[in-house]
Amino acid sequence: MKILKIAAILLLAVSSAFAGAAMRVRTFVDPKPQTIKESISFTEASGTANILLIGIDDVDGGRRADAIAFATIDIDHKIVRVMSIPRDTRVQIPGKGWDKINHAYAYGGVEKLRETVVNFLGLPVNYYVLVNYDTFPSIIDLIGGVEVDVERRMVYNDYAGKLFINIPKGFQKLDGKTALHYVRFRHDALGDIGRVKRQQEFIKAVLKKLQTPAMIPKIPELAQKAIEMVNSDMTPAQALQLASYLADLSGENLHFFTLPGKAAYISNLSYWIGDTTEASAMLTGLPEKQAGETVSGDQVLKEQPEPSPDRSIDVESLIASVTTPVSVLNGAGSSGLGKEAATALQKIGIDVVHIGNAKHFDYRTTSIQVPEKGAEAVQKTAQALGEIAGVGKNLISRSPAVPHVTIIIGKDSEKVLQRLGGLVRQ
Repeated sequence: MKILKIAAILLLAVSSAFAGAAMRVRTFVDPKPQTIKESISFTEASGTANILLIGIDDVDGGRRADAIAFATIDIDHKIVRVMSIPRDTRVQIPGKGWDKINHAYAYGGVEKLRETVVNFLGLPVNYYVLVNYDTFPSIIDLIGGVEVDVERRMVYNDYAGKLFINIPKGFQKLDGKTALHYVRFRHDALGDIGRVKRQQEFIKAVLKKLQTPAMIPKIPELAQKAIEMVNSDMTPAQALQLASYLADLSGENLHFFTLPGKAAYISNLSYWIGDTTEASAMLTGLPEKQAGETVSGDQVLKEQPEPSPDRSIDVESLIASVTTPVSVLNGAGSSGLGKEAATALQKIGIDVVHIGNAKHFDYRTTSIQVPEKGAEAVQKTAQALGEIAGVGKNLISRSPAVPHVTIIIGKDSEKVLQRLGGLVRQ
């Protein structure tokens, strides 16, 4: 539910552009891809900035992540994809083991949830946006309510939590309080998955409303409300520049979908079992199926064929591009894994200056981290190392925590080592 409040902030920038209110911003913000890349953190190889959207709820005095979404912004092509992650998604939480993803925030706040999502999706998170729903009703009331076609009557009474939902079926205008009930409701056959779909439809309705001329006089107040309900590690200047760049985002370049997968019961608990391979493809725009279509049960977690070494790559040229120090970290916990990977790299002619353990051993997928202020040679080293080890471009990211280009060997180590071994025999 909280993702729609984040969307409201982004959509506010859209409405500002339609109203002409963004013109003054553009006098000092140049909304071009290169300007954006100079201002914000992004993944060099893919040209995307990934943002973790977190909605928190206050339950019995405790804070939990009630809604989670992963947004990726293709800077060069100005495409935004937002994937909702059901809160019952089964993941490995670093240091805690298998659990539902919404518990990660309770265990360690934003950083623990961020770490969990990175490991689960195998994709970097450049920024987070954290919101709560305290001001959500007032925002909806401020824009005059939102028109929604309610697909079925929604009734739910929680006397302990003082939540009473009773929304009739049919086309109607929802005020702030009723809209909050609409996006919170999940007590039907589809549960959280149904709720996520309603949230996405609601976002589209808010977008439509914000782009009407009647919203122009309300932009300053809406902006103030947006500021009140957001916490982020993105600076105001970065947020303003990104909002200005996305202000004329077309509807066809804004995509919403849900983490593909299936429901399952494990140890008498209900989970959503996500298909991370399909999710990664959808976030990069590769799949043929329509956004929002989930995969069938027999497609989920299917065994992938073992990759054979790509003997068409020019290994000598790639090795020649590795001109800066390389470190190897064990991110899977298997004894001797770091040394084994380092030895495999050294056999094909890559110098390894450091071998060690990652901060935790829950890395699903092998990834590469690059010093945040690395020069061009560092970037070339990272890209060449990625091709050699079979690490996708979307798994190469900047990090202030590493002094050298660092490959973190994950739980897919067997495939990585097999590839490196194949290259040795060329």
